[in-house]
Amino acid sequence: MKTEMNKKPLAVKIFLYVALISLSLTLLLPLASLVLTSFKTFDESVGVYRWIPNQFNFNNYRDVFALEGFNYWGYLRNTLTIFVLKAIGTVLTCTLTAYGLVRFNVKYRNLIFTVLLSVILLPGELLAIPMYQLYLSVGWFDTYYPLFTACFFGTDVFMIFMFRQFFMSIPKELFEAAETDGASEFKIYSRILLPLSRPAIMTCLILYFTGTYNDLYGPLIYISSHDKWTMAQGIKSIEDIFNLGPRDYIVPWNLVSAATLLSLIPVLLVFGFAQKQFMDSMARTGIKG
Repeated sequence: MKTEMNKKPLAVKIFLYVALISLSLTLLLPLASLVLTSFKTFDESVGVYRWIPNQFNFNNYRDVFALEGFNYWGYLRNTLTIFVLKAIGTVLTCTLTAYGLVRFNVKYRNLIFTVLLSVILLPGELLAIPMYQLYLSVGWFDTYYPLFTACFFGTDVFMIFMFRQFFMSIPKELFEAAETDGASEFKIYSRILLPLSRPAIMTCLILYFTGTYNDLYGPLIYISSHDKWTMAQGIKSIEDIFNLGPRDYIVPWNLVSAATLLSLIPVLLVFGFAQKQFMDSMARTGIKG
C-alpha cells in the first residue's frame, strides 16, 4: 500500500524536500557557526569572518572559567533557583485553573476561557513600566520576587490552555468512578489528575526551564547585583568584563560562543531526559510543533 507521501506528485515532493532542507539549514547554520567560533582565536573571531578557524583553539573553554568576574556555577545556581520557584507556582495555579475549567460546568465557562486566551495577544512589554513601578514601590528591586511572583497567580494562559487540553483527554469515567467512591474534588485533583498529568507537567517544566534559562529581559530590568545574576546576564557581561586596553568595546566572540555552548549543556541534558514525556504531552494536547 502506498503511503500518503508516495501518492504526492514528484514536483510536490521536490518542493517539500527543498523547503525542509532550507528550514533545516536556517536552524543548523547558526549553531554550526557558534560551535566553530568557539574554537577561534580572538583575532579570528573579530576579524573578517571565516567559517573554519586556522587552528582549533580548545583553550577558550578553559579561559571562560578563568575570566575574572564570570561565575558560571553561581549563574547556574541563581537561574535554577528562579526556575524552581516559577515552576512550583505555575504547576499549582495553572493545573487548578484548568481543572476548574474542565470539571465545573459553570455559566459562561467557554466565555471565561476565551477571555483568558485573548490575553495571549497582549505583549508582555505593554505592562513592563507599570509592573516595574509596582515592584519598585514595594521594595522588590534587585530581588527575585518580580521574576516569579506572577506565576503563583495563574497568569500563564498558554499553560492553562495546555493543561486544559490534556485534562480533556482523560476519560470522564475515571472522575465518575472516583466520585462514586466518595472522593472529594481535592482528592480527584491530587490523587488522580496530577499523577496522570506527568507528561503535561514535564512539558511545562521543560518550557519553563528553557524560558528561564534564556530570559535576559526580566533579569536586566530587576537584577543589578552581580552575585544575583542569571546565566543569560553572565554571558552578556563577557563583553563588559573582557578588557584588552586599546581593544575595548570589541566583543570577544570566541569566548562568548564558548560560554554559550557551556550554558547549553544543562538545557540539552534536561530535554534529553524528558523528550519522551514532552512529545507525548504535545500529542495528547493536540499541539503541533
